Amino acid sequence: MRIARHTTRLAASATVLAAALSLTACENGTKDTGSQAPAASSVPETGGHGGSSSADANGRAKEGHSSKATPGATGGGPHGTNGSGPAPGKASGSHSATPACTTARVKVTAIKVNRPVNHLLLTATNTGSLPCHAYHAPYLRWDDAQAATAFLEASKPQAVLTLAPGQSAYAGIMYRSADGSGNGGYTARTLGVLFANRAGNGSTGPSVRFTLPNGGITTDSSAWVTYWQTSAQDALTW
Repeated sequence: MRIARHTTRLAASATVLAAALSLTACENGTKDTGSQAPAASSVPETGGHGGSSSADANGRAKEGHSSKATPGATGGGPHGTNGSGPAPGKASGSHSATPACTTARVKVTAIKVNRPVNHLLLTATNTGSLPCHAYHAPYLRWDDAQAATAFLEASKPQAVLTLAPGQSAYAGIMYRSADGSGNGGYTARTLGVLFANRAGNGSTGPSVRFTLPNGGITTDSSAWVTYWQTSAQDALTW
């Protein structure tokens, strides 16, 4: 199983994730039944080569939820300052010209999928008028957990994803290992989401919080979230 092969990579990200901010309450989500937005383009951050794809998760979704951003705490985390930026998909000399994506300008939805088992799919769609960078991975918090969910380092792309208006980025969430390797399991009723800042040491912008389906989802210490991907298919590869 691919999950087992990547488990050892999660420990390296645990220290950074401990700096994630607390999430504030947001509106309950509603099922997202709209058409899928175009895939995100990617901008090389350190000489890597990015690409785009258009695969989606049609036929996978069982239950969907979306949420609007409400004011929340901000703090240390991946990149970005406000301002206009270059055309999507093109590298600029500095990332500071294009803002980091936040839930103030990006709509986030969450759906439970049939395959892989015990997975959710996050979709972040730029609803603003300017491009933004989706840095690193989303910061997640189940209910009032003290620490953010671990990033799956094996899923780290070679390039930063840039979302033009109308474009989407995707992240896969494994909330509980199918082999029962996790511990401390409990039923979470809500899931909070924040975007990372450029530095990768915390979050930026307001938070969103979803009410999880069917009275909640059982999660444990084995949970992880992928880095932002250009397609739903890539996000659900692990």
